[in-house]
Order: sequence, then structure tokens, then C-alpha cells
Amino acid sequence: MKIADRYELGDIIGTGGMSDVYAATDTVLGRDVAVKMLKIDMARDENFRERFRQEAKNSARLNHPNIVAVYDTGAQVIGGVNIPFIVMERVRGRNLRDIVRNDGPLSPQEAAALLQPVTRALQSSHDAGIIHRDIKPANIMVTNTGAVKVMDFGIARALDDSTSAMTQTSAVIGTAQYLSPEQARGKAADARSDIYALGCVMYEAVTGTPPFEGESPFAVAYQHVQEDPQPPSERITATLSPNEAVNVDSVILTAMAKHPADRYQTADEMCADLARLERGSVTNAARTHLAAAEQDLSSRDDVPSSDASDATVVSTRVRAAQPPRREHAPEPAAAPVAAAPAATHSRYEDHRRANEKTSGSSSWMKWVASILGLILLAATGWLAYSYFSSPAEEPAPVETQMVAVPDVTGKPRQEAVPELEGLGFKVVTSDQPSPDIPRGHVIGTNPIAGSELAPGTLITVNVSTGRELTDVPDLTNLTAQDAAAALEEAGLELNEDIRRETSNDVPEGVITSQYPAAGSQISKGSKVTITVSTGRERVTIPSLTGLNVNQATATLSQLNLRSTVTRVDSERPDGEVLGVAGANTEVETGTTVELRVSNNMLMTMPQITRMTPNEADRALRTAGWNGRLVAGPTVPTGALVDAGMIGHQEVPAGNTIRKDQAIGYNLWEFDAAALNPLTN
Repeated sequence: MKIADRYELGDIIGTGGMSDVYAATDTVLGRDVAVKMLKIDMARDENFRERFRQEAKNSARLNHPNIVAVYDTGAQVIGGVNIPFIVMERVRGRNLRDIVRNDGPLSPQEAAALLQPVTRALQSSHDAGIIHRDIKPANIMVTNTGAVKVMDFGIARALDDSTSAMTQTSAVIGTAQYLSPEQARGKAADARSDIYALGCVMYEAVTGTPPFEGESPFAVAYQHVQEDPQPPSERITATLSPNEAVNVDSVILTAMAKHPADRYQTADEMCADLARLERGSVTNAARTHLAAAEQDLSSRDDVPSSDASDATVVSTRVRAAQPPRREHAPEPAAAPVAAAPAATHSRYEDHRRANEKTSGSSSWMKWVASILGLILLAATGWLAYSYFSSPAEEPAPVETQMVAVPDVTGKPRQEAVPELEGLGFKVVTSDQPSPDIPRGHVIGTNPIAGSELAPGTLITVNVSTGRELTDVPDLTNLTAQDAAAALEEAGLELNEDIRRETSNDVPEGVITSQYPAAGSQISKGSKVTITVSTGRERVTIPSLTGLNVNQATATLSQLNLRSTVTRVDSERPDGEVLGVAGANTEVETGTTVELRVSNNMLMTMPQITRMTPNEADRALRTAGWNGRLVAGPTVPTGALVDAGMIGHQEVPAGNTIRKDQAIGYNLWEFDAAALNPLTN
């Protein structure tokens, strides 16, 4: 089926609650696209049509390499219903949900690398004033080339559109497993709601399961509002180091903080922490959590250090403490978790219920506090060692004997170089023209004579080429013959090794570039290398007979050839290439190639004699004919059974006809006189 006289629909490649997505071909541009069409039962409802139009409007405002591009939008009448559609970029690959289900959970580093492009896409969307509101693994595509694309802005809305009736009625739309607490309460969502959903997505990516599961969407939404998730490190089957566990827990649980103020405040902020997590650096989230725990620990003087249950006590008090607001410190270079500077906010523990019992998720904080105690113990031992240890005596500085550079100007190269090397210097030579110093003799040194240097210092000896300097003429836009003459006039020579390259701008045989460049000063007698244009790049026109016209035009486009289509009457299927002008010949890129394409307008004329006109019409139309029958004069017959049947057809059976041409015929008419052949 073709819609909008342009998009040829193929198979359904995706379906959702509101719409179906078809693989399609843009017959005008000859490219593959995806067409998203509202389901026909939804299209009867004005609210759903408005929401679908809003998706097209929101998506069209976004232009980012990690967001599926929208090319066109419109509506098509199907079954008496005006159904809107969106034409989008065709993305080939797998979504994150399928990757996790089929290949298993990702490592924290793999998840961090994969989700960084998602944060960049969300930041671009948020900068445009649009929140997605339905971030989930199924809406994150990884293409066959490894690119990451965010798709389906079906329930996205502009931040300034929250007062419309449509958005108010859809305030809690979204997927329950990734619904932020404010969305679950029916409150307004903002950019930080997308960050919460992305935290849930990352949780599932590294553990294989969503953070909350229940028997119904309502039960899951309730957990998002009231329950704390189990730390993801406890669900990850792979072995994690303590630093890795703290890092991945802190990033995910910060993104999933119940209160929006305790999450990452922008997608860029989360992106930066994901980059740190990927390369194994300390994340800001981990630094903030541990600093808050250390601050709470140091503020309690009544906790005895020798208590056997010290880790449990510390963990409980860290959980019960009301964390201050966060301040992000700049990232230290390759610092361990223990060396993180003190911060002033813990996102994960903010807004917890005051009467929560120490169970379930408290085990993670117990573990963190235990590690913290070990870190503090190690730090105390190091400080004590540093304080009581006697400082080691610093070695006396070694004095280096400096050597003066001798004056070797005017000496032959073979004498100057050994002399300098004999003094302990490293020597390199550089040829330079000089009108005064003979060829092969030293012009000077760098550093200059008299400089006092340490042995092993590199000295450059400038050696004369013995030739005069001359300006290199501009050879571009000249032929090789003209360039040789210009160089001879300047006292230079043309390098016989001429380079050649294709050019879309410079005619064949004309110089495109030279070395050295025009205006450079070189010694007379030197050779100049030129590059000559061979004209436009040439390619061979392929034989595309039998291909579909869309495939043929795409092939020519890949070869940097243009195409024009000529429709030809043929019995072959519509759109099949019958021939290519100049096939198997070599032409310049940019050449327009004519494709002769079948219009499927020819057919073979069937036998219609001894049929009634209605029978003949049905037989012709069954064969694909869409013209009209034209009745001619009747033909007398003496056979009564032949009366009313076609006795003669204008086009004999087996001839080729156009499907739209008129076909004449003559009916037999009974005539008793025809019974007696002697009757005049």
C-alpha cells in the first residue's frame, strides 16, 4: 500500500499500544524509512489524534545524532478514517531490552558506555524544552554499526505545555517499571523524571531485572513511591571490587533518588559520572555518599571505636542522618574512593522515612561503613608512621660539568660532526642553502658557538648546500608543460615523478597542487613536485536489469551517479528495470544515467470469440486489462446458438495490447436468410 502518493508500506516492524510501525520506501528519494501510523481504532478518538500530532511536533523540534530523526508527517484516509502518520529514520539493530534478554546483563562499564549517548540525547531534548516521559530499554536502540538511538516520543510533552487538557489527562502515562515517584503520584514530571527512568534502565541493564516488580502496574508504582531498591551490586552476579561496587551503586541510586532534588540535576551531570564509571575513576555520586557517611561518623562522639558491632552502629546512624544538600566537587585525577574530598550532600538517603527499620537496603550502607572504618584505620596508621618516622636525608645534588660549544663555522661536515660528538654532544645535521659558505661546509650551529651545555645535549649543525635561493613560482592551473617552462625560468627543475589525482573542480591535465608551495624559497636547481588532475573520478555504469527502480537508483547514488527514470510499456512487473543507458561503460562521477523502467502496461490479448460481452469483459479484466469494450456492427449467422456472442474480435488473440486500450468486437446476430446460402 502506498500513502501520500510517496511512501510504499512494507511489513510491520514494531507495534505499541497506540500505533504500528511499518518498514517503508520513500519512492521520491529512493531511501528506506519507517512509517508510524496511529491504529485505526485510536484514530477515531480526537484525543489520541492530538497526542499523535504532538509526538510529531515534539520529534521535529529535535535534531541530534542519538535521537531518531523525523522526516515527514501527514494523514491518510483508510476505511473512511483519517489516520495520521509520521515518517522517521529507519533504524536497523536491536533495542536494549532484547540485548539484555538474549545476551545477559551488561557489565557496569559496558552499561555506562552504552547509556552515555542516551544522556546526551536527553540533554538535547531537555534543552529544547521537551521531556520524554517514557524512557525504557525498548526505546533505546543500538544499531548494527554500534550507534545508540533514543526513539518514541509518543507521550513526550513540552515543558511549557503542562496546562493543556491533553497533557493533564495523560499525566501518569508511562511504563510502570520505569515510572518516577512524582509521575506515579500524578504530579508534573520534569527533566529529572527522565533521569530517574534512565537510572531504572541502567539498574536493569546491569542486573537483568527491573528495580521493582509486582503483580500489577499499581503495585510497581507503589514501590517506586514508598520502597528503596536493593543495591544493584547485590544482584550483579559478576565479581566486583569494593570500589566498583560503590561506584555502580552510587550512580544508579543517585539517579533513582525519590526526591528530584537529590538526583542528578541534568543529563549532562549523569553523563559525566557515567564516563568516570566507564574508565574506573571515582564518580561524583560515590564521593558524595562516602563523604556524607564519613561526616556522620565523625559527628557521633558516643560511638566507641572498639565496639564489636561498630560497623552496624555506623551504618544505622548514617542511614538515620538527614543528609545536607549536595555540592559537586571537581573530579580528582585517578583518586581512589578513600581519597575523595568531603562533600555536603547524600542523595540516596534524603527523604527517607524516619521510622524505617534497619533491614533490607540497610545492608548496603553497613557494608559501606565497614569499608569506611578500614579506610580510616589505614589512614590513621599512615599518619602515625609519617609523624614518628625520621625524615631520610636527601642525597646531595650532583653537579654537572658544562661544556662550551666550539665554533665549527666554515669547517667541512666530516670534521665538524666528529669534533662535537667527541665533546659528548648528540649531533644532527640540516642542509641549508648559502651564497657564502661552500657546499658541504658548516654554516653554523644551534645552539650557537660559545653556549655552555651539558654533555648529551642535542646540537643541530646547519650545512651549506652551496646554492642560491629562489622563489618557487605558482604552478597551479598550469599544464605540466607550462610548469616546466616556468620552473626553468626560475632556475628550478620539474620532478619527473608527477603525481595524479581525481578532481571534481580542476580540468584534466591541469596542476592542482605543488611542493614546495608557491612563494617558498629553495636553492636553485632543486626539483619541484606537482600533482596533476585526471579530471572527475570515473566509474563503470553497472547493469541493473531486473532490479527494482528503487534499488537501482540507490546503487547509482552510491557510485556518485545521478539517475533519471523513463517509463516504458512492458509486460514486466511495475518498477522493474528493463535497461540502463551506457551499461558497462566508464563515465565521470556526477553523470546522469537513464533507467528504462517497466510500467507493466502491456498484456497478451486473450481469445474472447464465442463469449458474451460480459464474459469477455470479465476475462480481460482478470488478465489485468482496464480499458473498455467497443461494440461494432453485428455479423449475421444462421446458427441460433451463436446469437448474442462475439463473432469477431478487433485484436486477434495472442497479440500484445496496452492494458488501457479500447478493444472492438462484433456480435453474431441470427438471420434466417443466412440458413440458405443461395439467398441473396
